[in-house]
Amino acid sequence: MSISEVCINVSQTGKSTALQILAGKFKPNLGKFDNPPSWQDVLTYFRGSELQNFFTKLLEENIKAIIKPQYVDAIPRALKGQITVEELMTKHCDRNNKAEIYELLDLANVASRKIEELSGGELQRFAIASVCVRTADMYMFDEPSSYLDVRQRLKAAEAIRELCSSEKYIICVEHDLSVLDYLSDFVCCLYGKPGVS
Repeated sequence: MSISEVCINVSQTGKSTALQILAGKFKPNLGKFDNPPSWQDVLTYFRGSELQNFFTKLLEENIKAIIKPQYVDAIPRALKGQITVEELMTKHCDRNNKAEIYELLDLANVASRKIEELSGGELQRFAIASVCVRTADMYMFDEPSSYLDVRQRLKAAEAIRELCSSEKYIICVEHDLSVLDYLSDFVCCLYGKPGVS
């Protein structure tokens, strides 16, 4: 599949769960909640489709996926300790583009600050940046525009678009239609029902 980018606008349809499945964190249950299928059953179910090929590569660990989480306010709790933006960015950067990402996402002025000291918008920009500096086959961004003003949303979209290539999957879950319009080559709209659990 040579999709350069796919964006999804959904509400209460399991969008974050779908990203977790595509990243290999969850196994699809095919609607069988009481007796979940094996991976072999999943591959058989999707036989002949692009998903069969994708899940096969995922199981063989031939695809590296990175997800920018939806709830960036949980990042400081997950990264316990006195770690700074610069320390984490240096640790994860393997694309040699840290300086460009710092400038694009206005992170240079917070580089020496601890993660727990960042505001919501700063956490969002840091989370996007920490994905953009890493090498992967699949990049997933779950609601990258939350906490950001209009200018920052466009800058974040620009950073995400710079990842595009015919060899990469880029999936972005987003509710802001103007960001989707700017960001996307392909859009899939999924609809759900409020309050579905």
